[in-house]
Amino acid sequence: MNQEEKINRLRLFRSENVGPVTFRILIDHFKTAQEALKVLPEKARKGGLRKPLKICPREEAEKEIEATLKVGAEMLFFGEEDYPEQLAALPDAPPVLSVMGNKVLLKKPHVAIVGTRNASVNGKNIARHIASDLVKAGYSVVSGLALGIDAAAHDGALYTADENASTTAVLGTGINVVYPEQNRRIYDAVRQKGVLISEYAFNTKPQPSHFPQRNRIIAGLALGLVVIEATLRSGSLITANKALEQGKDVFAVPASPLDPRAAGVNYLIKNGAPLVESAEDIIEQLKAPSFFSFSETEENDPISLPDEPVVFPEPSDRDRADLLALLDGSPVEIDMLIRETGLPASVISVLLVELELGGQIERLPGNKIIRITSL
Repeated sequence: MNQEEKINRLRLFRSENVGPVTFRILIDHFKTAQEALKVLPEKARKGGLRKPLKICPREEAEKEIEATLKVGAEMLFFGEEDYPEQLAALPDAPPVLSVMGNKVLLKKPHVAIVGTRNASVNGKNIARHIASDLVKAGYSVVSGLALGIDAAAHDGALYTADENASTTAVLGTGINVVYPEQNRRIYDAVRQKGVLISEYAFNTKPQPSHFPQRNRIIAGLALGLVVIEATLRSGSLITANKALEQGKDVFAVPASPLDPRAAGVNYLIKNGAPLVESAEDIIEQLKAPSFFSFSETEENDPISLPDEPVVFPEPSDRDRADLLALLDGSPVEIDMLIRETGLPASVISVLLVELELGGQIERLPGNKIIRITSL
């Protein structure tokens, strides 16, 4: 991929309302980001955007690339040889990743370890021991650099890290922004002995919406995901759900039912997640077939993109009206939209691109969309 295409791909991804799936569809059809950029304003207008679409200026993209290189990081673009294969398999894989540290580790097998920020001493010790033993066995450990279980998992992995296995920290900020500040020591250690990655623009500050989005990358990099201490409404269970949607194994470390932090992991176990107590348990389970899935995700297949180039037909005004009539504030499966409207999948694909660019819908896991504004 030449430098001009990289600049334009960064511009495309940093433009308003361009999510990973829409990015992939646009590139699949138009072949180059330069051609895709040309159609954005018109597609956004047809999708209902009433103001000019904000397209990332070339100068801004060039400055981001320069700033990234200046801090010792680099950008990996979807389709490049160094881009991690596990992530590339996701339909909503990040089009661009900023990477700092040993990028070779991204090609190594990973196990994710996640859990509560308000972790117990025992929970953190378990996380450290499991992470350390996984690294000894040749598995890198991926987590989210949060306080609590995440930090303990990174620490344990760093203790036994070498050039073949270490730890990957997936940030919900720009690659140069440390969050939380209390984990600066771990951030610096991961940069030296592991690898930091982020899909967000340089200098991006933490925002609540970034962390659930970040979690799909944690799950996507891993062969399996281990949950250590989590409440029922924790982000860790969201990450576990994303792992299951991706067809990954999910494991749970049991804890006392008297501790609220045990509710999430015990829920996983009651619903079929393998109970694990050591790295050896996890490695054994990874080699065995998995039958565990949340009941609410059993029928949710990941968003699939066609192998052939997407044909961009021109939908009619009636097509748009038929689709919009089916959308409200509740998630809807794309397959259901195809069935109910009777429109070809290619037409629905184009309409959804327009609506996302128009800021009218949000793509959700499980091949679903939700309407986020009213016309």
